[in-house]
Amino acid sequence: MALYDTIDSHEVGLFENLNRRLAAPLLAVVGLLAAGPLARSEEPGAKSKPTAEVPARPSNGQGGNKGIAENETLKVKGVSRTYRLIVPESIDLHRPVPLLFAFHGFLLDSAEFMARYSRFAELAEKEKFIVVFPQGLERRWEIFLRNNRDIAFFDELHQSLEKRYNIDRNRIYVTGMSNGAYFSNLLASQRSEVIAAIAPHSGGPGLLAVTGIDADRKYPVLILHGTLDSIVPPSEGRATRDIYQQEGHEVELVEFKGLRHFWSNRLGGSNRIWEFFKAHPMDRK
Repeated sequence: MALYDTIDSHEVGLFENLNRRLAAPLLAVVGLLAAGPLARSEEPGAKSKPTAEVPARPSNGQGGNKGIAENETLKVKGVSRTYRLIVPESIDLHRPVPLLFAFHGFLLDSAEFMARYSRFAELAEKEKFIVVFPQGLERRWEIFLRNNRDIAFFDELHQSLEKRYNIDRNRIYVTGMSNGAYFSNLLASQRSEVIAAIAPHSGGPGLLAVTGIDADRKYPVLILHGTLDSIVPPSEGRATRDIYQQEGHEVELVEFKGLRHFWSNRLGGSNRIWEFFKAHPMDRK
């Protein structure tokens, strides 16, 4: 069920208008940074090419439990940070499993809401991976580099989960919605030796449009965007695609016709993301 399934069309309009007003100052900045040429995009029907089987690289963590932890806490530089953790009953805690980080959108979104509308919990049960939904302070993610508290949060959370669970270090993935997509792009550029692949949804390059990506490793990228998105326009997704292409990354852009600034689960977005991730592990020994 998408976040908006339980409210009527009038309320959706009010939600979009409020979100647009709240997000305008941030998006005005990133929009200026990330302006790029329009280009042809891929239709949702295409599929990622499978890669050769890559063996697991286990963290050998232990002590963690299965189930849903709705409000876990972690101290990061003296600040208490929270996250929602889903460890499916279907996984074997003794075998290495993939880990997915999912970063929510700006202000009106949250870890709880994203867990509902993305339906990654059901997918994790079926595909046997762990998914974590970090919670941003003030419900937002920092999209600059200097003293970035959220990159520090990712580092601490990633290390904590690797100690408690047997995480496959060749299969750590990141996705994000809106502001979470901007952050996903920034985070991967700084942690390319940890993150195997990313899938930003309804976002843009932000700071990377100015600084470039310049990552230590050219990680694969799947970009998803709605053609009717009036909050973060489709040109942002196209600009992101162009920047990654220019720097030699494998990148796919999927535009969903008629989709506004919503997650594309009803159009197969979550499944498409996981299929892309499965085909793009990190090949490290």
